[in-house]
Amino acid sequence: MKLRFGNNIPGPIEEVYEYVTGMGPDGPLDLVNFAQKYGEVLEQRDDAFLTRVQDGDVEVTWSSLFDYPYRRLMMFDSSSADREDIFEEVKGGTKWTIIVHSKKGGFPGLMQWLYFQVIGKFRIGVPVLSPAAFHFRRKAREAEREAADQPQENPDTED
Repeated sequence: MKLRFGNNIPGPIEEVYEYVTGMGPDGPLDLVNFAQKYGEVLEQRDDAFLTRVQDGDVEVTWSSLFDYPYRRLMMFDSSSADREDIFEEVKGGTKWTIIVHSKKGGFPGLMQWLYFQVIGKFRIGVPVLSPAAFHFRRKAREAEREAADQPQENPDTED
């Protein structure tokens, strides 16, 4: 079962991907920030990372695959949900879609889907998507202000 939510972010696909994932075309943009976001890197092969992070009293190992600037896939274990982030260029910016690949079936899966549709989409989606949306909206407003403050050249006047 797929649980899906997303939003349009007013920024170029590369910038949105880098802001969200911390990955650039050549790997992590900042190793310290990457470790804070994903945990200690145990192994790396091309764009695939195996990381370990402390979650309370338990150490959790994640597998993350990066396809710059279009996709990120994060997997925990065979029984837990996987997370896939998809980035697409759209008019006015980037569409960022998060898909949670739930591995629950039957009645528990139905209840999870129903909860997600009614409440979870907003409780999860808003805190995850909002920081990127606010960041790029603020950046766009600042660029507009700077453009408005620049003196306009008039090509019809002679020097």
